[in-house]
Amino acid sequence: MPGGVAGGPYALALSARSNVLQRFEGGPGQIAVHGVMGLQGRPGTAISHGCVRVANADSRWLSARIAPGTPVTIRR
Repeated sequence: MPGGVAGGPYALALSARSNVLQRFEGGPGQIAVHGVMGLQGRPGTAISHGCVRVANADSRWLSARIAPGTPVTIRR
């Protein structure tokens, strides 16, 4: 993602779709694991419309290790 974009530094798109947002920024309401750059709320809190917010350092770590198509299981 370009520097300074909300949700950066990385957003890892998942195949899941939001039950709240059918469309987002011109595309489907796709759920992602992303950083908290420029966003309010703490990682791990229910503040988004389905995305999983992680610390920016964790976003960088995941993006360096997760390849496209890697299965992801979100657990509470």
